[in-house]
Amino acid sequence: MQVLQEIKFNHSKLQLLDSKLVRIEIFGGAPIGEKEAKEMNNAVGVLSKGKEILVLMLADEIAQFSKEAMAFSAGDEGLMYTIADAMVVKSTAQRITANFYLKISKPKKPSKIFNSEKDAIKWLRAVESNLIPA
Repeated sequence: MQVLQEIKFNHSKLQLLDSKLVRIEIFGGAPIGEKEAKEMNNAVGVLSKGKEILVLMLADEIAQFSKEAMAFSAGDEGLMYTIADAMVVKSTAQRITANFYLKISKPKKPSKIFNSEKDAIKWLRAVESNLIPA
């Protein structure tokens, strides 16, 4: 997939892959707190031009997320630009963290964990097809 637009931070990189899909890659250098979660959310809003978009998230295996970042990401403000979230995990530890996020934070938008980017994108497209009339 071609990258149409990109926004980089020291903690992450966000790429607009098409008009309905943004890919977020989170680096493992520093913990993600509420401030960083808000920066990424604002960047999604810039990339989507203020509209809801499909969100594909990949995190480095050593990436850490604060409780505040998880609460913000699952709340109304953190999901304001999100149609659905797909999280790609690379390890058992990441799967445990992602499951914890889903069970404790209970995001109000469709969210699911995957082992591959391909499967995650396929699911996101299916969610989009069911939620948005053609």
